[in-house]
Amino acid sequence: MRTHRRPLLFMVMIFCLAFAVGGVAAAQSPPAPEKILAGLSERYRQLASLKTAYNRVARTPSTDPLFKGGSAQNATGALYWARPDRLLLDQKAPQPEAMVTDGKTIWWHIPAEKIVYRYQDVDVAGQLRPLLSFLSGINSLTADFDVSPAPADDTRPGQYGLALLPKVSEGGEDKLTVWCGPDFALTGFKLESVTGETTDFYFFEFVDNPTLDEALFNFKVPSGTEVVEEE
Repeated sequence: MRTHRRPLLFMVMIFCLAFAVGGVAAAQSPPAPEKILAGLSERYRQLASLKTAYNRVARTPSTDPLFKGGSAQNATGALYWARPDRLLLDQKAPQPEAMVTDGKTIWWHIPAEKIVYRYQDVDVAGQLRPLLSFLSGINSLTADFDVSPAPADDTRPGQYGLALLPKVSEGGEDKLTVWCGPDFALTGFKLESVTGETTDFYFFEFVDNPTLDEALFNFKVPSGTEVVEEE
């Protein structure tokens, strides 16, 4: 979670809750992107909250030509979301970390270092625009993004991938690919930065519309923890 402070923080905030897991059927030719989007919209348009476990694989390309494979970091945890913009990303391994927002303030807590980063006066709705567009339905999504089929991914057999590119580009945006099964149950996503770093999320044990305690999204600073203000 901590590879890059602000870029990775907001990549996660923007995208990670757009996706829920489902079963994957046998491999078959993917339908047209329009059909996939329609299936996703129908399946998730009533989604008001969710919780799911996740596996995350972050890869950094090597700058040394002798080590072309670069490095990879693996993490596991649980993710909670509730409308309109409340989020908790609770990392369990390799070390406990938490990122939480009530829609106004974003907190990033690293217990091992007894430190928490606080991001105030952040336009959370703006940062989460792609997610909110997705949850609002197919019309909003296609209004904001150009959608095209994604190349097959060997780590996601039998799944369909969609590449989403903002129609209004400010330059330097991260690339986003979403993945789902033939039943239109979303199984994860992949982010690729302009510098070649990639982050793959794989979701499992998804619960649709759970009742979530408001306290999950109201962070309380633990005793003895330093608060660092971030812009």
